Amino acid sequence: MGTIDSYRVRLHNPLTVMEELLYCLQEYKNGRIKHFHTIKAKEAKKHALIDECIQSLALDPNYLNFGSISQKYLNTIFKNIDEHNYLKVISCLNVLKKENENYLSDIIVGLKQLIATNDNSMAILEKIDITLNILLSQLIAIGYSKGYLYKIAYGIFVNTLTQDKEFDTHFDIFEHKINHSPKEFTVIFRMDTTDKVYNAITDIVSEGFQLEDTIQGIELTANRQGEFNNFNSQHTNRKFLKCIVTTTDYLSALKRARSILSEYLDVVNLGLSDEYLNIHNRVLVVDNDNPAFGAFQNNVNILDGKYKVAMDHYQQFTSKMPVILNNTIIPIETKDKIKSAVRYLRLGNQSTEVEHKFINYWIGLEYLFSNYEGQNTINRIKDHFINAHARAYVKRNCFALLKDINQLSTEDKEKIPAFTNELNNFLNTELYAQIDSQLSTQYPLLSYRTKKLSMWFNQNGGRLSATKYLAKHKVNLEIHFTRIYRLRNEIIHDAATNTNNEHIASNLRYYLTFILNEIIDYLHTYDVSIEDYFISNEIEIGNIELEGNLLSDIFNINCSLDFIN
Repeated sequence: MGTIDSYRVRLHNPLTVMEELLYCLQEYKNGRIKHFHTIKAKEAKKHALIDECIQSLALDPNYLNFGSISQKYLNTIFKNIDEHNYLKVISCLNVLKKENENYLSDIIVGLKQLIATNDNSMAILEKIDITLNILLSQLIAIGYSKGYLYKIAYGIFVNTLTQDKEFDTHFDIFEHKINHSPKEFTVIFRMDTTDKVYNAITDIVSEGFQLEDTIQGIELTANRQGEFNNFNSQHTNRKFLKCIVTTTDYLSALKRARSILSEYLDVVNLGLSDEYLNIHNRVLVVDNDNPAFGAFQNNVNILDGKYKVAMDHYQQFTSKMPVILNNTIIPIETKDKIKSAVRYLRLGNQSTEVEHKFINYWIGLEYLFSNYEGQNTINRIKDHFINAHARAYVKRNCFALLKDINQLSTEDKEKIPAFTNELNNFLNTELYAQIDSQLSTQYPLLSYRTKKLSMWFNQNGGRLSATKYLAKHKVNLEIHFTRIYRLRNEIIHDAATNTNNEHIASNLRYYLTFILNEIIDYLHTYDVSIEDYFISNEIEIGNIELEGNLLSDIFNINCSLDFIN
């Protein structure tokens, strides 16, 4: 929750991205996806979903079982897919999906084998890194919540794994927590409203959703009983909505129950939109196997990412806005776009439904990149946002690592004399060698991250270059924006609600927050339009690319990093 997006779990693993491809091909076949370039880009140097599938096949390990269809054949038909021969890809993907019904178990077995080697070489650490991403993506795909996975991982491997404990024992506990059959939960909402609304809800409730005057038969542990008594207090026009759901964990249970409740409230709202209705901000979630350990959860959707809301940063932000808005040289259209983006960022943050967050963030982003010359907005986002983010990406990631290194003790930092807490430290290859030789035993993760960066920063005439690093990042962003635009169309045109919206909404919030900060910083200094800002980025990135994307040039780029916590 508190890290930059580069260190979060990826949206897809090799199996889930194949499932997305299968879904998109079927939607194209049924006419709901109109353009095949959503799946495969028209131009040779452009990228879309099929390229992510090819990347996933190349992962080592990818844990896919290839029985009837070989990996080599699948790779070949992916590369040659078009709107005329895609049906055989659908057939192959259906077979692949069936042959990988035990994918989660295979990943866990593979992870245990890697751990059992007790090998901390770079090759094995990379495989563990890939495997953990695949594992966590799979768990989220089958219904586990990120919040639950974070809680058990932190609890099992950080809080309680002391020097006197055995790692294998803790891993067995972790495996048990993530590899069990779905469980039954009771989720209880407290609602205050009018008799008309109660009567309407009573008419449509089902066995899975019951309306009651009080909560009966639940006794929580002593430390939770106080809140329970307050929650269960009687009041005129107060009812309790009890929902029974079967799912993987307590946060997923809350999400499922919220979705069911929303469907009921949508029906009620058709005829009673003017009636008072308040759902309490705390919800009781009870595991029916262990009811005494039921707990209250906040009735909100929590997105990934944490951004600074400190007063000094807020004041910087608010002090720059009036200067821009009162500047007579800056075009009115530019000012309107900034005001609109800020408004939709606020509306997205304040929205309770994830779909509303998604749409508000997207509207803010889309309007910033729109123009009146007929160029497709999504293409402008792909071009100009990717340029803007490429300016900051390397610097941002190095800055995050720099802060982590600086948190080491003075004694540990003395072991790496090449470190002086400056970004330019990363221009010195000695720093990478010193961290690897002096800190890898005590700080293996820090050493691993540093070594990964050094592998990406290839030599260019004796100087470090980020060409490979930026190329991979640009491809990933281009593929992801194509996906986001497809989901935007599904929500707007098909009223879809079953998309992976929490993850995507988190990405969109970051994208909008990032580009707003960049634009506001730039226009506070220069009396120009947003279009001029985009052109300036294009020129700057073009120059740096022609010089070989040297790390020294990238570190000299002036970009806003302080809004990210």
